[in-house]
Amino acid sequence: MRITAVLALGLSLLLAGCFISDRPMFSPASAVQPLAAGRYGLFEQYGDQTKPSEYMEVKLRADGIYDFINEKGAVNPVSLHPIAGGLHVAQIDLVPQDGTNRKGYGYAILQISGREVRVYVVECAKQDKPKLIAAGVVFRGEYECAIDGVADPATFFSGLQRGEPPSRMVRE
Repeated sequence: MRITAVLALGLSLLLAGCFISDRPMFSPASAVQPLAAGRYGLFEQYGDQTKPSEYMEVKLRADGIYDFINEKGAVNPVSLHPIAGGLHVAQIDLVPQDGTNRKGYGYAILQISGREVRVYVVECAKQDKPKLIAAGVVFRGEYECAIDGVADPATFFSGLQRGEPPSRMVRE
């Protein structure tokens, strides 16, 4: 599942093909607040670029964490952490909203420029597997890569290969 679908569903589903963890890999102390609160339209790379496929409300909490709220009211806490190149890692608290007890964290890389946010989902299957293993990544099936064993997550995410962003968010 791509991050756009996850964003559209309130960031509530595990990110298949992406990096996940059972515990938060970034400390709340390293979180920054580069996003302006407000309503964001979600655009998919190959979708209609004149009309958002979905909308999401982004609210900044007093503790510096964002709440991403989809159109159905589902809320997911998201913290943003700076990495090299002026990018940010979004650490998404995958709050179970489907009746399951599955909990964890998903990750995406964001490039924030004014009102626009480009969302990169870095797929573990498209990375150098020996390099991932050396960094402490554990493969869970064909598409999930757990990063709980990664010692320096900021450096880890900075070194990953990413393609074109599959989606973008634009603040109204």
